Amino acid sequence: INAEYGGHAANTYYTSAPADSPAVWHIHIGGFDGSMYAKSDGFDGAFDQAELSKMSAASNGDETDIFGNPPKGYTILRVVPATNDFNILTGKQKNNAGRLLYVARASSTMIVALVDITNCSRGCESKAMDAMSFCVSEAMAAGI
Repeated sequence: INAEYGGHAANTYYTSAPADSPAVWHIHIGGFDGSMYAKSDGFDGAFDQAELSKMSAASNGDETDIFGNPPKGYTILRVVPATNDFNILTGKQKNNAGRLLYVARASSTMIVALVDITNCSRGCESKAMDAMSFCVSEAMAAGI
């Protein structure tokens, strides 16, 4: 699961982002309750189950305290309506502006992406958001 849908996101970003801003995608797939099903080898986010559950709820548009009490080491920026079917919670690592955080709920799973972008710029961030949206749309189409 993580290789296929994380690969969709990484490939989508690769084909649309500026060549001088490569990115490495790290994917976590889990339950809405913050449980973990699978993650890519490079996923080093040290989120506990309560933080993952809160990110899941916030990405669903539920009321949480995530903006005032974000996961340790991260700043949560906003919840973006990606399609009529899902939102994407966005954030950044506090001490590394090139590490982006995206969280979304698919049909039955929560997808967390940590994206390390070289030469991070607003254009790259929008391309990464588009890639995450594509990944979640593909996962939802597959019933994941």
